[in-house]
Amino acid sequence: MKKLFSQTWFTILYILVLSGLALGLALYDSFDVVVQTLSQVNILLLIIMAFWGLLPFIIHGIILKLMASHMCPKYRFIDGFVNALIGGFMSGVTPSSTGGQFAQSYTFKKQGLKGSHGAGIIWLDFFLYSITLVVIALLLFFTNFNEFAHSSITLVFGLGLLINLIIIVLLGLMVFKPNIYRKLMHFIFHLTEKLKWVKQKEKMIHAWDQILEHFYQAQSVITENRGMLWQLFGLNALKILVYFATPLVIGFLLNLDIKLKMIVELIALASFITIANTFVPLPGAAGATESLFVLTFSTVLGKAAAASIMILWRFFSFYLILIIGGFLFFKVRHQKDKEIQDEEINYY
Repeated sequence: MKKLFSQTWFTILYILVLSGLALGLALYDSFDVVVQTLSQVNILLLIIMAFWGLLPFIIHGIILKLMASHMCPKYRFIDGFVNALIGGFMSGVTPSSTGGQFAQSYTFKKQGLKGSHGAGIIWLDFFLYSITLVVIALLLFFTNFNEFAHSSITLVFGLGLLINLIIIVLLGLMVFKPNIYRKLMHFIFHLTEKLKWVKQKEKMIHAWDQILEHFYQAQSVITENRGMLWQLFGLNALKILVYFATPLVIGFLLNLDIKLKMIVELIALASFITIANTFVPLPGAAGATESLFVLTFSTVLGKAAAASIMILWRFFSFYLILIIGGFLFFKVRHQKDKEIQDEEINYY
């Protein structure tokens, strides 16, 4: 964990360099048009874009508050919102977003939950989010198949979807076949120790078993409360659709020529980019995201319009989160842990 934190500044610089190179390619031969388009954006429009970029994290904050309050009734929405932003920051600065869940578990501990309770909530949250993401992405893909009828797009989407399905299967084993999942994880820990990738295998197994125990406790609360389960799926769907609609909203605010029939298609293209970025092993999928966005959206809007949207979309949905989430992360990291009151823990 310390090594992960210590590499943050270098990673941010790395992201900026890759994004800068991708931006240069995107602006090649359309620089003047893009600058003219962006120069027309006023402060009010920027505020609206900033709010829309933060909206998925506001919704995620509600989700985390809803889940955590069943273990700690005093857990507030603002705590969940901060946790969501920190997760967004650490996901953005680690390869394939691998650091987000660990940072959120760490933040839960700082906010007064036991580390194992926080980890259980985060893995359950990730499981529900992954299922919702795949279902929505598949629906958008198949309802817009004619627009995606290109072998390279289908291949990239398929690979990203496959990785997400593998994640769901593994987390599904964790939920429905705990004994099989436990044996699988013990085998992985044993293998990584043999390869000298990890030390103190027994300590790691004990910590992971604790996480599993509290994961099942969190799961039981939700699965026994069907109303809450559907509420969480609904909030996750809203969060994902808001994120997918961000390029569309920015396009409208830029007063670009977006026809009514293009709305679903543009949302579908945003879903394709999100799924495709799953297997890009770079922090924040830097460089690849910008290039892929311009490549796909230019087929519908033209290169200049696609590049204009990409610049604002990437800033308000990614870099703004890095700025705010990074500030909150370093603030939380240097504050004392809240006192954990066991009597507050409530499984009902």
